Amino acid sequence: MSSWRRPGEPRRRRRPGVWSETTRAIPLLAGAVGALAATGVAAAVAAAAPSPAHPRVAAVTAVPSTAPASTRPPTTTTTLPPTTTTTVPLPSLTLALPGCPPPPFTGPKPGPPWHPARLVPDSALPATPGAPPRSSSTAPVAGKGMWIWQYSQTDGGRTADIVASARAAGLHQLWVRVGDSENGFYAASVLSALVPAAHAAGLAVIGWGFPYLYDPVADAHWTQAALDWRGPGGPGMDGFSADVETVSEGVDLTARRASLYLGLVRQADPHSLLVGTVFPPTDSQWATYPYAAIAPYVDVLAPMVYWGCTQPVAEADQAISRLSPLAPVHLIGQAYDMASVGGRAGPPTPAEITAFLEAAERGGALGGSFWSWQSIDGAEWNALLAYPWSAR
Repeated sequence: MSSWRRPGEPRRRRRPGVWSETTRAIPLLAGAVGALAATGVAAAVAAAAPSPAHPRVAAVTAVPSTAPASTRPPTTTTTLPPTTTTTVPLPSLTLALPGCPPPPFTGPKPGPPWHPARLVPDSALPATPGAPPRSSSTAPVAGKGMWIWQYSQTDGGRTADIVASARAAGLHQLWVRVGDSENGFYAASVLSALVPAAHAAGLAVIGWGFPYLYDPVADAHWTQAALDWRGPGGPGMDGFSADVETVSEGVDLTARRASLYLGLVRQADPHSLLVGTVFPPTDSQWATYPYAAIAPYVDVLAPMVYWGCTQPVAEADQAISRLSPLAPVHLIGQAYDMASVGGRAGPPTPAEITAFLEAAERGGALGGSFWSWQSIDGAEWNALLAYPWSAR
């Protein structure tokens, strides 16, 4: 997802969809949703008080177990539907956002992002397959979830601890990185340990990967390898999410390349759950990002709603309102500190975590998850634990 070091890469990069808050402009929706009652928020915040122990030790014991090759800018040919509102507007909830506005950024400027050495020209790309009707169950991405980037640095890579913490927090799915354009599919050993244990605990496993789209055909091949993986007992992952980034992350994103990649994956595997991890539909992204080219090939759109110094309820409402006419929506929220990329210093508060989940569920999202397990702190984790998503 984007502010990571990929294997063998020493340089830090931004998290998926993250940009400097000094240049980010997201108008809040007038009359955006915010159906949280003051008493409900207070109760949720109280329940999400920081644990004095390891961030997730208290969670496990407190809750009974339940289950430069191309320099051209990205272009699109996207035709977007008109924005519609699918919920009755309610007074928006305004939360205090510690660390906002962020101070001027004085850190080092990031270098150019990595990308594949060779760009397959458009003239050499095959025709894009047609999009079949959606036929996959979206149940694996319902309810609450967490994103895992570096498995070995997530609870020390101890599968039993990861599963126990996830189950105690009432999570329904784990999103685990399994491949990218540089390394292909590389997570067979991780999946061999995680998938059987997660399934035994009633948890779904969604693999995710990073296609740079310099060669959409090759990207489709490693993605299919991930979907084809089967563990010793036979079951595979419960779905795959393509992290569709932009030129800021080295990706050659165009509507044609995105739809070709996803179309080839869908053609080879019509019935597996396919998710598109996409940028949040802010006004600027809504005008340029190829949402409408991506949507026909995926079962779910999962926007990266990292709100920073904007209100989480308004951001969640905007994402659901704009994207739900295109496909079912699963929201990805912020559980990390943006200071390293020039944004808000400090993590979101427990009240923000609770408000985001409340807005997601009330607005009709399938579920809500957070980036990332490695960065979430104890107070945020306890807020996630305390929120009782009804679909779970």
